Amino acid sequence: MPTSVTLRDIAAHLGVSVATVSKSLSGKKDVTAATRARVVAACQELGYRPNPLVSALMRSRRRHAVLANELTLAFVTAFPTADGWRRHPAPIFRQMFAGAQARATARNYRLEHFWLHRDGMSNQRFGQMLSARGITGLLLAPVPDSHTEIELAWPAFSVVVLGQSPATKRFHRVSTDYFQSMLLGFEECVRSGYRRPGLAVRWETIRQREFRWEGAFRVAQRLFDLPDVPNPMFADEWSTAAVNDWLERERPDCVIGPVLGTLETTIRASGRRIPEDIGLVGLMVPEMGDRLSGILQDGEIIGAAAVDQLIGQVERNETGIPEHPITHTMLGRWNPGATLLAAR
Repeated sequence: MPTSVTLRDIAAHLGVSVATVSKSLSGKKDVTAATRARVVAACQELGYRPNPLVSALMRSRRRHAVLANELTLAFVTAFPTADGWRRHPAPIFRQMFAGAQARATARNYRLEHFWLHRDGMSNQRFGQMLSARGITGLLLAPVPDSHTEIELAWPAFSVVVLGQSPATKRFHRVSTDYFQSMLLGFEECVRSGYRRPGLAVRWETIRQREFRWEGAFRVAQRLFDLPDVPNPMFADEWSTAAVNDWLERERPDCVIGPVLGTLETTIRASGRRIPEDIGLVGLMVPEMGDRLSGILQDGEIIGAAAVDQLIGQVERNETGIPEHPITHTMLGRWNPGATLLAAR
């Protein structure tokens, strides 16, 4: 049964007025228990689902409230701490939130941050808290690791996920095209004259990307006919000894990966000059014009696109786990930076 069943359809099916159906669903006391039971049974039989925007409008009228206050979307994070996403070294989380918030405001919605583990709540209690506030649209931020699980009463919510991870593959997602980003980064290395580009990524990160970076690296190796590229470095955590051992053993002339932070610091500390001795290509460049050569993910655009997707689901009353989840990917852009030799 389609989700476009209306109160008028229910009324016609039962042979009662639309007002009777409406009163039954809103709990009015001037409707008998028997009538209310018939209406509820008919709704279940015909597949009626109330439109959350209409419900918000009716609540605002009853309370003489402003409708915009009802149209709140939840930006849900699952980091170990409430501000973990704000303090993370990668700015992509903050960029996506900023883009999502700006787009939500432009469309007369509010985007409010909610921490999944607030006050030690269980997932069940967290979902009940959102429902009590009349929030039906959830924008799930990238989860901190591949083991994070979020289990809510999904039929009550419209959901869009930012980024890609095994934990959220059941839902519609908006993300950087990780495969394309790696191909582009590899291509720029080759254009600059490098012949031994090496991939270096933490195991947790490569799992979070569902091995798209590694897959694209293997394809690029064949595509550009470079059979002698170094074996990738996959590490649980970056350590000076492990990084130096890999650099000496595999002799990469360029390192591709999420290099900002510990990895770049360790390479510089080894005495290698960047880019004269070894090039660096970042797969998560903070912003266009940054000193780091690599891929710009455009977090603000991803956030805005995700909110457009979410509002569409809310206004179409599409809730629950979709039968055919769709992932929308945004192409990464090249930032020339200063950590790669000029193309030649």
